[in-house]
Amino acid sequence: MLAGLDALELGRLRLSVGYGTHKKGRPYSPVEVGLRIGRARATGDSVEVCARELRLDESGIGRFLSLQGLPEDVRHLIDWGSGKGVVSFSCATEIVRIKDCEDQRTVANAVLAHGMTSKEVRQVAQLLRRSAQSAEDAVEEVVGMRPTVVKRYVYLGTVRGDPLVRFLDGRTQRERDALLASTIAALKLKAVSGRLGSRQFALVGDARLGQVLAEMQADELEERLCAVLEQETSDVDSHG
Repeated sequence: MLAGLDALELGRLRLSVGYGTHKKGRPYSPVEVGLRIGRARATGDSVEVCARELRLDESGIGRFLSLQGLPEDVRHLIDWGSGKGVVSFSCATEIVRIKDCEDQRTVANAVLAHGMTSKEVRQVAQLLRRSAQSAEDAVEEVVGMRPTVVKRYVYLGTVRGDPLVRFLDGRTQRERDALLASTIAALKLKAVSGRLGSRQFALVGDARLGQVLAEMQADELEERLCAVLEQETSDVDSHG
């Protein structure tokens, strides 16, 4: 047993990091895993104990803990695998190597916009360490080396209303993303995916999302999404 965690949390933690669990779905996101390992460390467990309890090596424990070094508005974007609308765990561990928080945000957003791989993010991080390039220029250089370029549209918004923020703050990443998916469906946004934090959200789509954004006033999509999200959360509350 890890300090500071109950049996249910420990079980979910093991399911989240165990081999092959991606086939059944992981209860916790990489950031949520890191938060719970951090809690165990803060209450007295060593890295060695955490590694033994979770059947990981110590470097694996370090990778999860390192995610706490990312800005809060980037953490909710991180998921286990790659895909449209998320920053993969492997990409996130490369972004952590970038020292400046604003550069970290820029690169995380570029992962969403360009579907960058962890190898490409590593190249960006190396360029930033070795040159005076801006993060934007480093991303452009790395993406420009591809044989073809795929354009994605990214919309970053803020969750409005303290009650809604408090509600979302008490949910896991998996639960928040399910709410966002139903909200996207209610808004009839085609070929759009995303991630929902307690205070921010991100939407990623193709040219159809770009067209929607072009037809709306500034912040209109944010207002509409938060209004539907409030209704979705009230439905959750009414059903217990």
